[in-house]
Amino acid sequence: MKAQIAIQNLLRKRLADAQIANPQYSLRAFSNKVGVHVGALSSIMNGKRNVSRDLAERMVTRLMLDPQERAEVLELFPVKHSQKELRDEVAQGVVLNARYREISAQQFKVIAEWEHFAVMALLRCPEKFESAAQVASRMGITEARARLVIERLIEIKMVTIESDGSLKRSEENFRTSDDVADISVRKAHDESLELARQSLYRDSVEERDFSSITIAIDPEKLSMAKEKIRQFQDELAQLLDTGKKTEVYRVSMQMFPLSVKKVGVAK
Repeated sequence: MKAQIAIQNLLRKRLADAQIANPQYSLRAFSNKVGVHVGALSSIMNGKRNVSRDLAERMVTRLMLDPQERAEVLELFPVKHSQKELRDEVAQGVVLNARYREISAQQFKVIAEWEHFAVMALLRCPEKFESAAQVASRMGITEARARLVIERLIEIKMVTIESDGSLKRSEENFRTSDDVADISVRKAHDESLELARQSLYRDSVEERDFSSITIAIDPEKLSMAKEKIRQFQDELAQLLDTGKKTEVYRVSMQMFPLSVKKVGVAK
């Protein structure tokens, strides 16, 4: 019963959070996100249908929970292990202690939640930031949120506090590896799309740039295209990094298929 209540509360909270951010966000849209038919999802959220461990695993994966949140939910859904399976999982590091899970969760949030790298970029501006209030004012977030982000960055040593009390980046540049199917990276891209949507309706064309092309391609050249995109990103970063840095921008580039993959094509 405790497991069912936990999954119901999780689903209700995530739906409520999404609807606060976007009042038009529907239960059907949420059902697509969690990968459960809208009718079944409604029954689960209303306590009329139980969730198996397999379904719970699928839903928390689709919701992109951090390692700590994921573990806290799934621990309520017991799974039977043979002694050999348990030994194998321990050897592979699957059974995590609470402290390791907490560190992993912090790292997950840094990658997945946009404010962390935004604050890191902000610290490259000439202003001196000594408080969460200053950061919150410049990033357009609450002071409580800014404080949490700063504390997390300090904890995993991406930011340090100087002797005069100002915040300083511990490293110059950070980048996640390419083609990593990591949930935190996937969530970060999901947030980028939402930030772009907000900018589309909020910012003037002088402050933003949205453009796209639709072309037929040779899939064999995708790896070359990705390499050129990375090179362009580095060149653009070098260009924009010169001069007086006063604002923080996110530069996103998307390349994705529109056609259904053709199978059985001779090469």
